[in-house]
Amino acid sequence: MPLRLVPPLPLGTPGDPGLTGPGSVTWRLCRERVVPLGGLSALLLQLAHPLVTAGVAEHSSFRADPTKRLMLTLEMLLVTAFGDARQVDEMTSRIAHIHRFVHGSLPREVGQFRAGTPYSATSPELCLWVYATIVETSLNSYSTFVRPLSRDERAEFYRESAGWGQLYGVGTDVRPASYEEFQDYYASMLSRLRAGDQARSIARMILRARLRGVPIAPWSYLLAGGLLPAPLRAQYGLRWSPPHRALWWLFTHVVGVVMGRLAPARLRFWDHYHVAVLRCRPGAAVPSAVLPSTALPNADARSGER
Repeated sequence: MPLRLVPPLPLGTPGDPGLTGPGSVTWRLCRERVVPLGGLSALLLQLAHPLVTAGVAEHSSFRADPTKRLMLTLEMLLVTAFGDARQVDEMTSRIAHIHRFVHGSLPREVGQFRAGTPYSATSPELCLWVYATIVETSLNSYSTFVRPLSRDERAEFYRESAGWGQLYGVGTDVRPASYEEFQDYYASMLSRLRAGDQARSIARMILRARLRGVPIAPWSYLLAGGLLPAPLRAQYGLRWSPPHRALWWLFTHVVGVVMGRLAPARLRFWDHYHVAVLRCRPGAAVPSAVLPSTALPNADARSGER
């Protein structure tokens, strides 16, 4: 039985597909347990923005539990991808409540950002950067551990992400209109951002953290280094020698074979996906209780397709 990292998803309203539903690229990507392996690189990308770092440092409990933000982000993504309308609304409200209290000013100058620059977790610009890191690392994780995605699939995932982006503060006024424009924005941000001393300090805490009491290093360093752009990898002081690259090649291929070809759907895909499949079946009549994990089927006959 896989380690439970986030709360199970209640079955919800029969027939409610949520934001995208069966057949979407979002369901196909987000159901894979290996996609969140990019979470560490996404978090380090976010911390490369000094205003995000300041908010995390001053308004979160990362010192007491460095992995808490990662687990909350994972829960948010799974519920947003596979929850029904009510569940998505509840998660959106929960995140909005947390963000309402996250604001302040940059304590010291970092790169292009001067000391005293105000920040807020509800700022559309900061929401856009966090959203962008999640979109990009989700696409890259799937391409690395499952199979390469075509440009059309990447563009479709980005198009589908507009719905949840809007819910989490990324409106049409700031969100790039097309995937091509999104790529330009992302490249521009990478050229502007720098991981400062505070970001590197937080990153070290996260990379050396324990998850449910189990140390995540040294695999955390490999995952972060393998999926980060080279300039940021260097800024965080992550070594990437030929042995590291060889280990990364071996790791990605082993994970791809085990989780992408050999693992049954019950283990390969998140329980949230299995619950959503049941909820959306024609004639589904499900109670409001949480479905016991042992009762989950291997989804439908196509659940193993890649």
